[in-house]
Amino acid sequence: MKPQSLLIIGVLAVALVAVLAILPPGPAAPQPPGPGEGEPAPAPTPAPLPENGTYINTTYGYAVTCPAGWFFTESGESVWFSSPVKHEEVRINTIPLPDGNSSREAILETLNATYAEDLGTDIGAVWVSTEKTALDGIPAYRSVYSVPIVESDRYTFIIRYAVRDDIVYSVMHTVFPEGYDSYNAEAAAVAESFEFI
Repeated sequence: MKPQSLLIIGVLAVALVAVLAILPPGPAAPQPPGPGEGEPAPAPTPAPLPENGTYINTTYGYAVTCPAGWFFTESGESVWFSSPVKHEEVRINTIPLPDGNSSREAILETLNATYAEDLGTDIGAVWVSTEKTALDGIPAYRSVYSVPIVESDRYTFIIRYAVRDDIVYSVMHTVFPEGYDSYNAEAAAVAESFEFI
């Protein structure tokens, strides 16, 4: 599953590049310094969630609540939440957009089209549905994809994405067939617990 997880992250990065391409140029946001030349970036380390299970991201203004024993891992603008066996179940990406005049709807439409095309090309995902919904009261899209695992087995990849205060929020989770991951049944509730603070 790890290679597919990395491919999905790459697809999301490509999708956000496509969104940035439709926006008019604006001042670039300052970037934090990277590792020195030739030095690998340190691998992010999972940390246990607080006793109440609620993760709060003060930088991007959101909270997520997980079951007891879960972990979170921060890496740049991504945070993923993993079960007690440290298998990633939910991921939240936050990507600041440059100042621009593109409408929220145009950004969401571009993301939707790019996700459908790139996920199909990169990991063999089949688009199942897309609907307009909300992410904690903010207009959003919810797209569902069916992704191959092995032979005829497939898992479902669900992503909700919205734009708030010039930031794209993507909340993603997976749904595996019974028997693949006993903790995965809790992933949908964790993703649904997302709220802006």
